[in-house]
Amino acid sequence: MAGWQGGWVRGLRRTAVALAAPPLTAALAFAVARESAYGSLGDWGFFLGGLLLPLVLLGWHAARAARRGASLIALSALPAGLGAILALVSVGHSTLEERGVEISCMVLKVTKRTQTESSMDAEGHWTSTTRTSYDHRLDCPAGGPEHLDTPSRLAKEGESLAVVHDPQGKVSPRAAGHVHGRGLRTAAEVTVGAAVLLGLVGGIREAYEKRRRKPRRPTRR
Repeated sequence: MAGWQGGWVRGLRRTAVALAAPPLTAALAFAVARESAYGSLGDWGFFLGGLLLPLVLLGWHAARAARRGASLIALSALPAGLGAILALVSVGHSTLEERGVEISCMVLKVTKRTQTESSMDAEGHWTSTTRTSYDHRLDCPAGGPEHLDTPSRLAKEGESLAVVHDPQGKVSPRAAGHVHGRGLRTAAEVTVGAAVLLGLVGGIREAYEKRRRKPRRPTRR
């Protein structure tokens, strides 16, 4: 009886952790990003506390789940990590929506940069990913940015480009029309919700499988 109760409590605790991990890590990333945008937190604090720490915690959570065979709980770390990143990025967009200033800048030069990254999978096969970005050198009014790095060309040399920038300089500038605070928050909520759902199903499945594998005691006659 005591062993059954201990197993039930352990399963309940694991399910609770699976449900809590995604929203808590996303909330951590969001809180750190807010402190960076509105407080005195520096770039290193933003990177370590807002990006690295949530992903490390989720990786540890997934590794523990995978070690005991709870594949769905381990898999929930993927949308949870994406949700944390989206929550982190959404703060910058929301900050520009709240206090950003739109200005018109002249494009001085556009430089195309191509970067190729290679990685090896578990079977030893190499894959390459190419990332292209465009560095727009700008001539803006006083206080405006000197350049804008985007995944696509937004304007040609000599053309004007509307840019939204943070007067306090704590958030990276973006092209006008490319600020999506609400959309990113919604995407973060959806991915975190998917992670919670996976964790719930995984917790129920883990409890069911452990109970099914448990040997039954012979009945006395």
